[in-house]
Amino acid sequence: MVEPVAGRMGSGGARNADEFGISGGVTGMAPPERSLREFMVDETANNSGDVAAEAPQGADHSLLESKPPISGSPAERVVRLAHGLGGAREAGADGLTAGGAGRAAGGAGRGPLVGIPLELAGDVNESGVGRVSITAFLTDGSIARMCDEMTRLTGVPIWLRDVDGRVIVPTDGSTGSLWTIIDADAGAARAFSLVGRSIQGRLDLFVAPLKTTVGDIGSIVMPADWGRDDPAERRALERAVTIMAGSAAESCQGQVDLSKRVHELDALFRLSSLLVRATEPDAVLEAALELALSVLRADAGSISVLDDPGNPQGPLVHRVSRGLSEQWLSTATPISVDGELRSRALCGEIVQVPDLQSDPRIAEPQRARAEGLHGMIVAGLLYQGRAGGLIRLYSRVPRKFSDQQCELLRAIADHVAMVLAHARLRQLREQDQQLQRQMRLAADVQRRMLPRSIPSVDGLEIAARYAPSFQLGGDFYDLDVVSGLLGLTVGDVVGKGVPAALIMSAVRASLRAYSSSSSSIAELVSKVNKATVRDTLESEFVTLWVGTIDPETLVLTCCSAGHDPAMLLRPGGRNGMEVLELGVPGMVAGVDAEQTYEDAVYQLQTGDVLIAHTDGLSDAVNFDGQKFGRSRIRDTVCDLLAQEPAASAGRITEHLMWTLRQHCGVQMAIDDVTLVVVRVTGRAR
Repeated sequence: MVEPVAGRMGSGGARNADEFGISGGVTGMAPPERSLREFMVDETANNSGDVAAEAPQGADHSLLESKPPISGSPAERVVRLAHGLGGAREAGADGLTAGGAGRAAGGAGRGPLVGIPLELAGDVNESGVGRVSITAFLTDGSIARMCDEMTRLTGVPIWLRDVDGRVIVPTDGSTGSLWTIIDADAGAARAFSLVGRSIQGRLDLFVAPLKTTVGDIGSIVMPADWGRDDPAERRALERAVTIMAGSAAESCQGQVDLSKRVHELDALFRLSSLLVRATEPDAVLEAALELALSVLRADAGSISVLDDPGNPQGPLVHRVSRGLSEQWLSTATPISVDGELRSRALCGEIVQVPDLQSDPRIAEPQRARAEGLHGMIVAGLLYQGRAGGLIRLYSRVPRKFSDQQCELLRAIADHVAMVLAHARLRQLREQDQQLQRQMRLAADVQRRMLPRSIPSVDGLEIAARYAPSFQLGGDFYDLDVVSGLLGLTVGDVVGKGVPAALIMSAVRASLRAYSSSSSSIAELVSKVNKATVRDTLESEFVTLWVGTIDPETLVLTCCSAGHDPAMLLRPGGRNGMEVLELGVPGMVAGVDAEQTYEDAVYQLQTGDVLIAHTDGLSDAVNFDGQKFGRSRIRDTVCDLLAQEPAASAGRITEHLMWTLRQHCGVQMAIDDVTLVVVRVTGRAR
């Protein structure tokens, strides 16, 4: 390895710092071929054989004056000194304060760094990181001061270089900085002057590079052969320099790792902030993609979502993209053979391809070649184990992403997946709210189809109650006075909710439409049956109980289409109350258009109580699964009349509903409940 100094020194072999098994060394250096004695001129004699530590004018003498002497040979002293370097701060000599205000020549002062300004670096390497120099880590110039101290202790010139080969030297701080940068020639000459020597001819160097994960950020160098014949002493000094370089690099590596972590956390914080105030999912996706491209230093990328979330085999729809052509985005064919990479990513794996143009897993490498893409990394957008899409990043040079970068992309993908999931939930909530508004409007319309008021008829007390199990129900009742007769209708459509409500509306409309043109109740029910058969499916039907009461004669005429019989309770009998089942044969409406129906006629008496209801009342169950039942309806009314013989129809209705609630408790109603009660108080006058 050739190591020229300032461009005018000759080139020769340079020692390999890796000979010591320390990670701070470089490789490929050959041993020096010429002695440094040939190039050094003794300017200050020393009777003991050591070189005097004569500092140049303007140098800081306090370092030598304040430190007690260290015993042993120069090499032994340096080894002990180098082993004392800590990794918790910039490698510096004893007596120097880390964290002081240091700056490069012409630069602004700064305190200890919390991260390398990678965004200010120059060219980006294959790892996506720019060239970083040791100057990004320096605070008070302790490493450069340590090199000077070791030079004075050993009598061997040692100096610190940045990534471009320039020399970093300490200053007295009079100009506001504690270190500065000079060119390679001046830096080497300065180091030699510290030991009272000058450079003659070519100079072969021993180089101990400062290695980090972002590359070599500089080096500590010294002459490869410094004019002493003791190999052990020479190797001890080389080892000491290598240890110091490794310690300094380790400290810088800690700053590199911290910088990356801070950068990643900042990216995730910004993404989380977007989630908090996000209103449009696409805006968040665009910001997330820009963020991913920035922190992973990728050249292009896209975020695609599954057209059918949860179906990994479904088509992907591109939502946002950067740096990709329309032709690339419009191609639906998977880039990998049999869509293997896509399937793995949608299952939660981080998939990467160092080079799309040569990887055998890629089905059409010519597409990547035409697009100018090489490296690729893909992460699935998974929320609670449910696949939602993919985020893909590309580089235009072959590249393998680090494990740390893979984990960062996973974190970004998780945030994006959460955005998509929340967007879907928000959309579903809006749809549900809209549906609820429509349901409330429909329920209001259905309630308007029920009688707005109870008709007043001489000699009859009338009460009714309707309680749907949902907002919309399939039960209905109707009360109307036509030609002096009180008409009563109770109906129950099979099913619940919207379908039942629509059929109920149609049946009610048919009853109203055919009532004036029918000569009997049976004829009316027959016409409604035919209309229901025409308008419904085979599985849809309705039960009906239709009756009329003549208030003058108290004659009840009724007809049933598969409905529960009405119940007539009459004072008298052995238990003080006689119960009659007003059963009338007839098939449910909506099944057989040719079905015929019959009328039944009953004579009512003063004090009679007529109860018509749907099966929601009798079939209501409690937590033990016991039905309310018709017998409990009968017993409840009989008990009330025994205690209150003059109980009105409204009182009977309220008592029945209260008893029903006591029976069911907080158990949710499973069916609509409709109840109509008529009490005969006398003949109309």
